Amino acid sequence: MVRAIMIVEVAGRPAKHLKVALGEHIGVLNKVNDITVHSIQLSEPKEIVVGGINEKKGEEKMFTCFAEADFECDSFARLSETMFDFMPSSVEVIEPAKVTLTMTEATDLLNNISGRMHRYDEIAKIAGVRLKQMAEREKELTVKLEEKDSEKKVRKKVAKKKTTKKKVKKK
Repeated sequence: MVRAIMIVEVAGRPAKHLKVALGEHIGVLNKVNDITVHSIQLSEPKEIVVGGINEKKGEEKMFTCFAEADFECDSFARLSETMFDFMPSSVEVIEPAKVTLTMTEATDLLNNISGRMHRYDEIAKIAGVRLKQMAEREKELTVKLEEKDSEKKVRKKVAKKKTTKKKVKKK
Protein backbone atom coordinates (compact mmCIF):
# COMPACT_ATOMS: atom_id res chain seq x y z
CA MET A 1 0.00 0.00 0.00
CA VAL A 2 1.04 3.57 -0.70
CA ARG A 3 -0.27 6.37 1.50
CA ALA A 4 -0.06 9.94 0.31
CA ILE A 5 -1.31 13.43 0.93
CA MET A 6 -2.06 15.60 -2.06
CA ILE A 7 -3.02 19.24 -2.23
CA VAL A 8 -5.27 20.35 -5.07
CA GLU A 9 -5.58 24.08 -5.59
CA VAL A 10 -7.95 25.99 -7.87
CA ALA A 11 -8.50 29.66 -8.66
CA GLY A 12 -11.60 31.38 -9.96
CA ARG A 13 -14.78 33.16 -8.99
CA PRO A 14 -17.15 33.51 -7.27
CA ALA A 15 -15.73 32.26 -3.98
CA LYS A 16 -18.80 30.22 -3.04
CA HIS A 17 -18.80 28.37 -6.36
CA LEU A 18 -15.06 27.75 -6.15
CA LYS A 19 -15.32 25.84 -2.88
CA VAL A 20 -18.32 23.81 -4.08
CA ALA A 21 -16.61 22.90 -7.38
CA LEU A 22 -13.38 21.90 -5.63
CA GLY A 23 -15.33 19.83 -3.10
CA GLU A 24 -17.08 17.97 -5.91
CA HIS A 25 -13.81 17.44 -7.79
CA ILE A 26 -11.83 16.09 -4.83
CA GLY A 27 -14.87 14.18 -3.55
CA VAL A 28 -14.56 11.86 -6.54
CA LEU A 29 -11.72 10.17 -4.61
CA ASN A 30 -14.35 8.70 -2.28
CA LYS A 31 -15.97 6.93 -5.24
CA VAL A 32 -12.81 5.30 -6.62
CA ASN A 33 -12.87 1.58 -5.76
CA ASP A 34 -9.14 1.02 -5.28
CA ILE A 35 -8.50 4.15 -3.18
CA THR A 36 -9.13 4.43 0.56
CA VAL A 37 -9.67 8.03 1.68
CA HIS A 38 -8.65 8.84 5.25
CA SER A 39 -9.62 12.52 5.17
CA ILE A 40 -10.37 15.44 2.90
CA GLN A 41 -10.14 19.00 4.15
CA LEU A 42 -11.25 22.06 2.19
CA SER A 43 -9.91 25.54 2.90
CA GLU A 44 -11.98 28.69 2.80
CA PRO A 45 -11.53 30.69 -0.41
CA LYS A 46 -9.05 33.56 -0.15
CA GLU A 47 -8.88 36.60 -2.39
CA ILE A 48 -6.00 36.78 -4.86
CA VAL A 49 -4.45 40.16 -5.58
CA VAL A 50 -1.75 39.91 -8.22
CA GLY A 51 -0.51 42.86 -10.22
CA GLY A 52 -3.59 44.96 -9.49
CA ILE A 53 -6.05 42.48 -11.03
CA ASN A 54 -8.60 42.97 -8.24
CA GLU A 55 -7.88 46.66 -7.80
CA LYS A 56 -9.86 47.90 -10.81
CA LYS A 57 -13.39 49.12 -10.15
CA GLY A 58 -16.19 46.94 -11.41
CA GLU A 59 -14.13 43.76 -11.77
CA GLU A 60 -15.09 40.63 -9.88
CA LYS A 61 -12.56 39.48 -7.32
CA MET A 62 -10.55 36.30 -7.97
CA PHE A 63 -10.15 33.66 -5.27
CA THR A 64 -8.05 30.60 -4.54
CA CYS A 65 -9.10 27.55 -2.58
CA PHE A 66 -7.33 24.27 -1.82
CA ALA A 67 -8.17 20.77 -0.67
CA GLU A 68 -5.92 18.38 1.20
CA ALA A 69 -6.62 14.68 0.69
CA ASP A 70 -5.04 11.90 2.74
CA PHE A 71 -5.53 8.53 1.02
CA GLU A 72 -4.11 5.08 0.28
CA CYS A 73 -3.86 3.12 -2.94
CA ASP A 74 -2.46 -0.27 -3.93
CA SER A 75 0.71 0.81 -5.73
CA PHE A 76 2.97 3.64 -6.74
CA ALA A 77 1.67 3.24 -10.30
CA ARG A 78 -1.89 3.84 -9.05
CA LEU A 79 -0.68 6.88 -7.12
CA SER A 80 0.86 8.31 -10.29
CA GLU A 81 -2.42 7.78 -12.20
CA THR A 82 -4.26 9.58 -9.41
CA MET A 83 -1.84 12.49 -9.68
CA PHE A 84 -2.60 12.82 -13.39
CA ASP A 85 -6.33 12.61 -12.73
CA PHE A 86 -6.39 15.31 -10.03
CA MET A 87 -3.38 17.46 -11.04
CA PRO A 88 -2.38 18.39 -7.47
CA SER A 89 -0.01 21.26 -6.74
CA SER A 90 1.77 19.11 -4.16
CA VAL A 91 2.10 15.42 -3.26
CA GLU A 92 3.72 13.88 -0.21
CA VAL A 93 4.23 10.11 0.02
CA ILE A 94 3.70 9.15 3.67
CA GLU A 95 4.19 5.37 3.42
CA PRO A 96 6.17 3.32 2.56
CA ALA A 97 9.50 4.87 3.44
CA LYS A 98 11.10 3.20 0.41
CA VAL A 99 9.46 2.67 -2.97
CA THR A 100 10.67 0.03 -5.41
CA LEU A 101 9.47 -0.39 -8.97
CA THR A 102 9.91 -3.24 -11.37
CA MET A 103 11.25 -2.42 -14.83
CA THR A 104 7.75 -2.85 -16.23
CA GLU A 105 6.23 -0.49 -13.65
CA ALA A 106 8.95 2.11 -14.28
CA THR A 107 8.47 1.82 -18.06
CA ASP A 108 4.70 2.15 -17.74
CA LEU A 109 5.05 5.16 -15.46
CA LEU A 110 7.51 6.91 -17.75
CA ASN A 111 5.40 6.17 -20.84
CA ASN A 112 2.34 7.53 -19.05
CA ILE A 113 4.20 10.73 -18.16
CA SER A 114 5.63 11.03 -21.67
CA GLY A 115 2.25 10.48 -23.34
CA ARG A 116 0.50 13.05 -21.19
CA MET A 117 3.26 15.60 -21.72
CA HIS A 118 2.93 15.03 -25.46
CA ARG A 119 -0.84 15.60 -25.31
CA TYR A 120 -0.46 18.75 -23.18
CA ASP A 121 2.15 20.08 -25.61
CA GLU A 122 -0.18 19.37 -28.53
CA ILE A 123 -3.04 21.20 -26.80
CA ALA A 124 -0.78 24.15 -26.00
CA LYS A 125 0.36 24.38 -29.63
CA ILE A 126 -3.21 24.23 -30.94
CA ALA A 127 -4.27 26.90 -28.43
CA GLY A 128 -1.34 29.08 -29.55
CA VAL A 129 -2.33 28.78 -33.21
CA ARG A 130 -5.97 29.55 -32.42
CA LEU A 131 -4.96 32.54 -30.32
CA LYS A 132 -2.88 33.86 -33.22
CA GLN A 133 -5.81 33.33 -35.61
CA MET A 134 -8.14 35.18 -33.26
CA ALA A 135 -5.68 38.08 -32.94
CA GLU A 136 -5.45 38.31 -36.75
CA ARG A 137 -9.24 38.23 -37.06
CA GLU A 138 -9.53 40.92 -34.40
CA LYS A 139 -7.15 43.15 -36.40
CA GLU A 140 -9.22 42.58 -39.56
CA LEU A 141 -12.45 43.47 -37.78
CA THR A 142 -10.87 46.52 -36.14
CA VAL A 143 -9.80 47.80 -39.57
CA LYS A 144 -13.31 47.25 -40.94
CA LEU A 145 -14.88 49.07 -37.98
CA GLU A 146 -12.47 51.98 -38.37
CA GLU A 147 -13.32 52.16 -42.09
CA LYS A 148 -17.06 52.21 -41.34
CA ASP A 149 -16.57 54.88 -38.67
CA SER A 150 -14.62 57.08 -41.09
CA GLU A 151 -17.32 56.56 -43.78
CA LYS A 152 -19.98 57.68 -41.30
CA LYS A 153 -17.98 60.80 -40.46
CA VAL A 154 -17.62 61.64 -44.16
CA ARG A 155 -21.37 61.17 -44.69
CA LYS A 156 -22.16 63.41 -41.73
CA LYS A 157 -19.84 66.12 -43.09
CA VAL A 158 -21.43 65.89 -46.54
CA ALA A 159 -24.93 66.01 -45.04
CA LYS A 160 -23.94 68.98 -42.89
CA LYS A 161 -22.55 70.85 -45.91
CA LYS A 162 -25.77 70.21 -47.88
CA THR A 163 -27.85 71.49 -44.96
CA THR A 164 -25.67 74.58 -44.67
CA LYS A 165 -25.91 75.29 -48.44
CA LYS A 166 -29.72 74.99 -48.32
CA LYS A 167 -29.88 77.46 -45.42
CA VAL A 168 -27.66 79.91 -47.31
CA LYS A 169 -29.81 79.67 -50.49
CA LYS A 170 -33.03 80.33 -48.51
CA LYS A 171 -31.68 83.63 -47.18
